[in-house]
Amino acid sequence: MRFEIMKAGKVKLCASLCMWLGIVTWIGNVKLHLWSVFVQQATERGSGVVFSLENEQVNVSKRHALGNAGFRDGKSFHIRSPFILDNVVEHRVFWSAWLEGLSTRVFGVEHERKWRDQVRDARVVVLEAGCGRPTNRLATFADGTRACVRYGINADQVLGETLSYYLAELLGISNLPPLALSKLNLSSEQWASVRENIEALEWSPNAIVSLTEFIPNVTEVFIPLHLRKQQGGGLQLSAETISNMTVTYLVELMQWSDLILFDYLTANFDRIVSHIFSLQWDARVMERTTNNLLKTINGHLLFIDNEAGLVHGYRVLDLWERYHTVLLSSSCIFRRSTVRRISEMKRSGNSAKLLCELYRAREPLARELGSLSEEHALTLQNRIDVVYKHIKQCTEVM
Repeated sequence: MRFEIMKAGKVKLCASLCMWLGIVTWIGNVKLHLWSVFVQQATERGSGVVFSLENEQVNVSKRHALGNAGFRDGKSFHIRSPFILDNVVEHRVFWSAWLEGLSTRVFGVEHERKWRDQVRDARVVVLEAGCGRPTNRLATFADGTRACVRYGINADQVLGETLSYYLAELLGISNLPPLALSKLNLSSEQWASVRENIEALEWSPNAIVSLTEFIPNVTEVFIPLHLRKQQGGGLQLSAETISNMTVTYLVELMQWSDLILFDYLTANFDRIVSHIFSLQWDARVMERTTNNLLKTINGHLLFIDNEAGLVHGYRVLDLWERYHTVLLSSSCIFRRSTVRRISEMKRSGNSAKLLCELYRAREPLARELGSLSEEHALTLQNRIDVVYKHIKQCTEVM
């Protein structure tokens, strides 16, 4: 009796497996047929196009549009196809439109405006260690909002942090947490509750500090493998490598391409450039986490602690320029929207003026803190020109 039951069970199991194998085979054949038709149609649609850098495009002999083929639910499935590259990189130097569409703003414009208005006069009730350097503090406001307070060794660091934030806004880069300036008026309602803490820190009364939104649940970031390998030779992505990448990884690479341009423009040596410099005596430094860079649970990169940017970075440019050049050369793929902004700033010839106007329009304490000197304003424009030339050269070699 027991044998008969087992025998019947095996027969049923075999029948079930056969049925499922038949369904899977049928689905596989349908998918294969649809894929073949899709590739054939995409190939037939391909046509020769010629563009110029002024329109953020480049010379290309043939382009094949495959939409979202090859990626599903943030995971890669391996499709060996000569067209896969154009699915991710358009005209060989621009991240594709669909991929760029997946990368939303890290901080919305309205959120940034509300946050600035909220914290400028909000009462600080706790001031404690946190936010990196010993000179920084983590502030908690009466409503529970938290912010990193950056005092800076001198006013130039606060100015560099602030101007870097507004330059990122001009470039359409939203990876910097919202920022506002505040004055350490110890008799004001904002700072009175933590006056003893400020005096213990020996912060100068009436000094101007920067407040940036504190983002919880973040992790440290490693330099992507493809940037480590291509250091100094350009970030070259092939169909073979892209077919093994997830969409999540590609979106992160796209943010890195913005970071490389941003750090070059601001001459910020206190992030990736310091790693490149350390290669002289530490061959594995590129395998370690990156300074002043964090990642949110949503995969957004946060460009934090930009105190070395624009002002101090420009002052010590001679010491670091060779490493900034290596960093810039490490990528030849760009976000279209970023290139558009750089092209506009190149044509205007007055990037520092545009930056100053935005900064003064948003910051009530801007005139008191100061702005770029004429020398540094010229340096910014020169670096805009260099980045523009680099992008153009990338389009020519590709």
